[in-house]
Amino acid sequence: MATKLDPKQVTLVATFVSAGVAAGASGWFIVGGKLKKVPPRGIKQLQAVHQMLEASEAVGNARLAAQLQQTAIEVANAALNQKAGR
Repeated sequence: MATKLDPKQVTLVATFVSAGVAAGASGWFIVGGKLKKVPPRGIKQLQAVHQMLEASEAVGNARLAAQLQQTAIEVANAALNQKAGR
């Protein structure tokens, strides 16, 4: 059984962000000492994740909030697992 991750309890801190990612394009960043590539569309997906997490805090329905949080996690994983060449 997969462990549920509470996105409100997770903070990712990048120790370095490439100029491309900082400008909203592709590039890379370092989190936890590991290099992570961000494909061209990846930054937009990560911005959508942020918006979904903020929306989950604003809704009054706990079930809907949980669905938004789970979807945000799935989109974040998809964004980080894309091939940079696509």
